[in-house]
Amino acid sequence: MHWADVESSDLPPEPLIATGITPSGPIHLGSLREILTGDAIRRASESGELLYIADTIDPLRRVYPFLNDSYEKYVRMPLSSIPCPCGSHESYADHYLEPFLETMDSLGIDCSVRYTHKMYAEGLYEDAVRKLIESKDKVVQVLTELTGRTLEGSWYPYNPRCSSCGLLGTADVISFEDPFVHYRCSCGNEGMADIRTDDGKLPWRCDWPARWWILGVDCEPLGKDHAASGGSWDTGIKIIKDIFGTSPPHPIVYEWIQLKGKGVMSSSTGVAIKGEDMIAMVEPEVVRFLLMKTKPQSHIDFDPGLPLLDLVEEYDQTEMRYYDGELEDDQKRVYELSQIDGIPEYPPRRVPYRHLVNLVQIYEDVDDMWEISVGDEYGPDDYERLNKRVEKVRYWIDNYAPGFVKFSIKREMPEVSFDEDEISFIEKYLSSIKDLDGWSDDILHSLVHSTAEEVGIQKGKAFGIFYRMILGQKRGPKLGRFLMQLDRRFLLQRMKETLEK
Repeated sequence: MHWADVESSDLPPEPLIATGITPSGPIHLGSLREILTGDAIRRASESGELLYIADTIDPLRRVYPFLNDSYEKYVRMPLSSIPCPCGSHESYADHYLEPFLETMDSLGIDCSVRYTHKMYAEGLYEDAVRKLIESKDKVVQVLTELTGRTLEGSWYPYNPRCSSCGLLGTADVISFEDPFVHYRCSCGNEGMADIRTDDGKLPWRCDWPARWWILGVDCEPLGKDHAASGGSWDTGIKIIKDIFGTSPPHPIVYEWIQLKGKGVMSSSTGVAIKGEDMIAMVEPEVVRFLLMKTKPQSHIDFDPGLPLLDLVEEYDQTEMRYYDGELEDDQKRVYELSQIDGIPEYPPRRVPYRHLVNLVQIYEDVDDMWEISVGDEYGPDDYERLNKRVEKVRYWIDNYAPGFVKFSIKREMPEVSFDEDEISFIEKYLSSIKDLDGWSDDILHSLVHSTAEEVGIQKGKAFGIFYRMILGQKRGPKLGRFLMQLDRRFLLQRMKETLEK
C-alpha cells in the first residue's frame, strides 16, 4: 500500500487534517512537503477536510538576510502588522503567503486557509487561553518536566502585545482578571490585554495543542524537529490530555528536504527553492510526484541542476508505464496522487524535457520545436503540453541550469579556423550525410566516429569541429541528438560555408 493509504486507514471517516507555517520568509519546497503530505492523506481518505493554518500573529524573530536594516524596528511585531516588503500586499505575512497560496492552487491542493491573527481577533482562542491561564501551574509542570526549562512562578502561558510599542514577548504578566491580562512592558508601558481579541497570543507550545482542541484536528504532519524528545509534540500531547481533556491528532513526522551541497532548506538562511520556482521549472505533477514517491520519513536531497532532468524523465516514464499497465499497485498510486485534476482519459504525450533543453536554445518558435519533435500520435492537447513545458525549460535554463548546458547557435559563421585534417573531415562527413536515406541521433553520432577513423583524427577533435563551427565554442550538448535537432538545411549550409571559407 502507498504510505498515504496506510496513514489514512488510522483516521476517522471524515478527518480534519491540519498543516501550517509561519510566513516569515519565502515559503519553499521543504514547506510544500508538509502541505502535500496532508493533501495526499486527504485524497486517500476520500473525504474530510484539509486545513492550512498561517501563523500570521507570530512575531518577526530577527532581520533575515533577505531583509534590509529598516526591518529592525519590526522585530517581535506580529507578521500581520508589519508592512509589505514590496508595497503590493496588505502585510509582511501576505507578501510571502500569497505566492505560496497560488502555488498550492497550481498543485491542485484543495484546502481551507485560516489566519491566526484573525482567529485570535474573532475570539476563537478565548476559551483555550482561559483554560491554560487558569491551569498555569499544570502547564509549568509539563514544560519543566519535558523540556528541562526552569520557569519562574510568575510565568503565564500568554504573551500580551504591548499597546504602546506593539511588540510581542516584551511584557511580563502581572495578573489575570478574566478576561483581562494585566502586564508591564520593557518599554515602560503598563496595560491590559483582552484574551477575547488579538491583544496577545499563546506561546507556541501552548498554541499548538490549543488549536487542536479548538478546531478538532484529527491528523497533522509535522517536521522532525517538533517530534524530537522534549519537543513541542511531546509537550502538546501532555497539554491537550491534561488540560483540554482530549486526545492529540494522529501525527505524520516528515524529514527535511536538503538542497544538494547547501544543507536543509530554510527561509531564514536563504537555503531554499521557493514553491513558485518549482512550478516555474517543472509541471506541478512532477512536484507532487517527487513527494508522493518518497515516504515522509525519508529525507530528500534535491538538486535543481542536471538531476532535475532525471526527475522529470522518471515522471514521464512512470506515466507511460501507468497507461501500459506495467506498474505495481503502490507505483500506480504514486502516479494517481501526483495528478492535479484526476487521471487523464488518454495517455498524455510529452516531448522529453532533456530533448527540449537543446531545442529551446536552437529555436525561438514553439511550432519549430513541435515539427521536429512529434509523430502522428500527438494531438492538440499535446501541443499545449509542449508549450507549457517549453516555458518551464526556459525558466530552468535561465535560473538553474549549469553553465556547460547553455549554448547559443551562431546564425553567422563564427570566427574560427580549421587545419587540413579537420577540413578533410568536414568534406567527408558532408558527403556522407548527403547520401543517407534517413537521419537519426545514432546514425549521425556513429558517422562522426567512422569519419574520424577514416581521416585519421582523434574523435574528440572531430566532435569539437561541430561545436566550434555551429556554437563558436569547444564543447556543447550530446552531438548526435544536437545535430538531429538542427534544421537540416542550416547544418548542410554551415558545413558548406566552412569549406568555402
